[in-house]
Amino acid sequence: MRKDYILEMIEELGRVLRAVISMKRSEPARALESIRTVFKATKFESKESFDRLTVNELEAFIADNNVHLQTLDTITDLLFEEADIRLDHGAYEPLQRLMAKLDFLVTYLSKREAALKVISLKRGPQKDRLRFLRESMQ
Repeated sequence: MRKDYILEMIEELGRVLRAVISMKRSEPARALESIRTVFKATKFESKESFDRLTVNELEAFIADNNVHLQTLDTITDLLFEEADIRLDHGAYEPLQRLMAKLDFLVTYLSKREAALKVISLKRGPQKDRLRFLRESMQ
């Protein structure tokens, strides 16, 4: 039963990710609201709670709450979409904090996947995307 619930939640996160990608240029405020809504369905309980965490607190939260890797993976993708929106609208202050968390999440996911001997084709492009975001802010 629990496994089915987790799989359903991950599928729903994927649907929201696709919706955010399709509306981030035309309806950025709605895309950001969709991202905020997603966090209500995670162990973070709200985007505001996630945003308040420092990188060290985020790491502890993930460990203490046993956050599923696929959930973290989708959240990471959603946060990249948020970063794109913030970059497009010149919201650099929240983008700085967001990039620190993205850097942590990409590194964390890479390490966990390596430990589990899981191969992901996403980490390389995510690292490139993070590098692009940093360069775009300069």
